[in-house]
Amino acid sequence: MITLYGIPGTATTAPHMVLEELGVDYEFVLVERTDDGVPTAPADYIKLSPFGKVPTLKVDDLVLTESAACCLHLADLHADKGLIPSVGTAERAETMRWLMFLTNTVQPAYLRFFYPARYTNDPNGADLVQANAVDELTALRSHISGKLGSGPFLQGNAFSIADIYLAMLSSWGTELPGAASWWADTTVAAHYDAVLARPGARRAVEEEGGSVSTQG
Repeated sequence: MITLYGIPGTATTAPHMVLEELGVDYEFVLVERTDDGVPTAPADYIKLSPFGKVPTLKVDDLVLTESAACCLHLADLHADKGLIPSVGTAERAETMRWLMFLTNTVQPAYLRFFYPARYTNDPNGADLVQANAVDELTALRSHISGKLGSGPFLQGNAFSIADIYLAMLSSWGTELPGAASWWADTTVAAHYDAVLARPGARRAVEEEGGSVSTQG
């Protein structure tokens, strides 16, 4: 039995897309939290995720937190679906490099943009933290755009969980101001549209009420 606990529009979206791409049976359980992030429902959620974060994936008796770890485990469980290359191959190493880059470098920059007050003790410092995050995210977007080239995916025609993770993060980038918006970059926007052209990924985003196209 597979259960995904999460909140639409958060880091839940990536494993949600993976589950739909795999076409396996699962249950989605909505997590509710207070404004300061304390989970209120399900009542025992804090036992699954001690810090109250989302998502949490439960596969039989295994409980996993961290969005990228959830994606990786699901892809490995259903390796025949081709969402991650075989262990020991150069292709898998490249997929893992992208996944780690996205979760360790890009995602933290987004957190500084969305929650700048967490990253400064200066009561007047949040604006500077956020402005620096916008600059960093713009540079990261340019790097990714250059690596995508003609795409459509991060590894050419080979689609993987890294593309799912990038699509999730690029959708967050629509919150950045003006030209800094990630979809203002036509190459990054084309990547998102290529991912969302896949029925499974599209279903997950539709269920969460997200954008299924960069064209609105």
